[in-house]
Amino acid sequence: MHDVDILNRMQSYIRRLCSVLLLAFMVLDTSCSRHHKLTDTEKAELLCNAGINKCQSGQYPDAMSDFNQALQLNSTNAQAYIYRGETRIHFNDYAGAITDDTRAIELNPQNYYPYYTRASAKFQLGDYAGVIVDATRVAELNPQYTYAYFIRGNARFQLGDSTGAVADETRAADLDHNNAQVYVSRGNAEMAIKDYSSAIFDYNKAIELNPNYAVGYYGRGNAEASRIDYASAVADFDRAIEFNPQFTLAYNVRGNVKYNLKRYEDAIKDFNQAIALNPNFATAYFNRGFSRFALKDFAGTIADDSRAVDLNPQYADAYSMRGNARFYLKDYNGAVADCTKAIALNPNDAMARLSRGAARYFLKDYNNVIADCSRALELNFQDARVYDLRGSARARLKYHLDALADFNKAIELDPRRDSYFVNRSSLMLAIKDFDGAMADCNQAIELNPNNAFAYDVRGSAKRALKDFDGATADFNQALTIDPKNAGAFGLLGLIKDCLKDYEGATADGIRAIELDPQSAQAYECLGQIQCDQMQFPAALASFQKSLQLDPLLDYPRYRIWLIRARVGEPAGATQELVEYLNSLHGAPAENWTAKIGQFLTGTISEVDFINVAKTSSRNPKQQTGQLCQACYYAGMKSLIAGNNDEAAALFKKCLGTGEKGYTEYASATVELNALKK
Repeated sequence: MHDVDILNRMQSYIRRLCSVLLLAFMVLDTSCSRHHKLTDTEKAELLCNAGINKCQSGQYPDAMSDFNQALQLNSTNAQAYIYRGETRIHFNDYAGAITDDTRAIELNPQNYYPYYTRASAKFQLGDYAGVIVDATRVAELNPQYTYAYFIRGNARFQLGDSTGAVADETRAADLDHNNAQVYVSRGNAEMAIKDYSSAIFDYNKAIELNPNYAVGYYGRGNAEASRIDYASAVADFDRAIEFNPQFTLAYNVRGNVKYNLKRYEDAIKDFNQAIALNPNFATAYFNRGFSRFALKDFAGTIADDSRAVDLNPQYADAYSMRGNARFYLKDYNGAVADCTKAIALNPNDAMARLSRGAARYFLKDYNNVIADCSRALELNFQDARVYDLRGSARARLKYHLDALADFNKAIELDPRRDSYFVNRSSLMLAIKDFDGAMADCNQAIELNPNNAFAYDVRGSAKRALKDFDGATADFNQALTIDPKNAGAFGLLGLIKDCLKDYEGATADGIRAIELDPQSAQAYECLGQIQCDQMQFPAALASFQKSLQLDPLLDYPRYRIWLIRARVGEPAGATQELVEYLNSLHGAPAENWTAKIGQFLTGTISEVDFINVAKTSSRNPKQQTGQLCQACYYAGMKSLIAGNNDEAAALFKKCLGTGEKGYTEYASATVELNALKK
């Protein structure tokens, strides 16, 4: 957008002429002063012309003084109001300029020029609708005035009417074929409607007219970047900066292009320069934070985004990005707070909802994870990550079928992401589809041979399928990839427990906890190993710790009930388990694992329990696994009730399933051997 300097250039000839006439008039006035005394109107005209001359030479304070005196002598001098208004613009007094132009219009409504200068002042104040009204009046009074269409086009562009802007700038170009600014403005409007070829044509024309025009190169660079021609874009931004080393915006957008080229360090240098030129440039801080995020400098990202929101408290994207950085620094509460602020500022920010959902997942706030992901999908954010995250939350809440649907969709959208296959395989384990779990892990390992968790899950599936050697090999491979993999040690311990290597099993269980004291799974594995060695107080403590770390686990609760009932606390054990079961609703209350709890607390009979084990399975392998579990828990209830023969018979039925990979099978073996002594 041109400013008052352009206006001055437009008027330069007139002002030089006025200056000459003023000098001549002053000479004439001096020679004739004894014969003619100047009127106030004539004096005002002289002062007005003097002010115009001073304006032309940049003496704005003196020019303002002349215009003020002129208007004191003649308050109806329209020219004095017009040029005082222009002078006010140099002092950023746009409101005053509008007042002066309005008075000039009142004095001479048919003069197009004060409408135009008033439009210029309104543009600076962001009153784009007012600009359009005044510029339209200019065009009515002087249809050949290029800048009427030029400024109206710019105002329309600011209001989002890019098509109208193109039409106005086209009219301006028709009137003045040699105006580089007009071509740049039309190019900007064409960019907004994604007509990049036309935009580049216009920027080329502007550069042809003015080969040193930094703004022309800047505009063309933006168009090339939009067409993913990053090399040409960088070259144009280089030229823009060459012609204008203070071009803050050019440094900023060149930094963005370098970011897209993954030249993160170079991008940061450009953002640094933009910030050096304008320390209050919030967008440059945000963009630099983005580059730092790519370099995993999360603390630097937080610092930059904090500065961005200090400068612009309404900067939703900066809050969202700061939340992402806090997430990776495991400040999950901080991440939730930042993303919540971003969403408050922009309720349609689906990415912020995904980020908040991810943080809530680690805070175990699974219902709100589901809510965030569902809202993101409602906003048409069809991103595989959203489905994967929602599936993970649903799996934790035991909505297995819904979780499976989400994982399937995630894989459909992004079949090259190994983690999605691993997450689905974990769900397959939970629903005892071990072949499905194996297939997903195989696919994950093919995509990423260094995914240690894929080996963990495949090892667990192999254990359930009684392939102990294969399971051991997978867990060892997981440890080769990640020697600090606590889960692999815990699962190795269960293998050794099945093989009655209790010393080795205990050592692995303890090592798992040493590596990750916050792993609920590690404590659950150790508790199982201790339980099979009849170390009930230690096992009880381990299972209780696992629930403290992850209250959604089922099997530790059932083991706790068995231990407490066995040592004489059946009433307390039952009350505790009933409270948990009452918290389950819908599908989780009908899952097989919930049926185990319902049997232990007496809600369903042994006959019904065994029947459910047979009828609720999805495949024969799942059925024999559930029968193995059902016979073990039924045997333990008989044992606690003192019915040893009945218990022994049930334990034998458990072993008769042949499901050696189940922990219940190992425990039934231990209990049956104890009964034989």
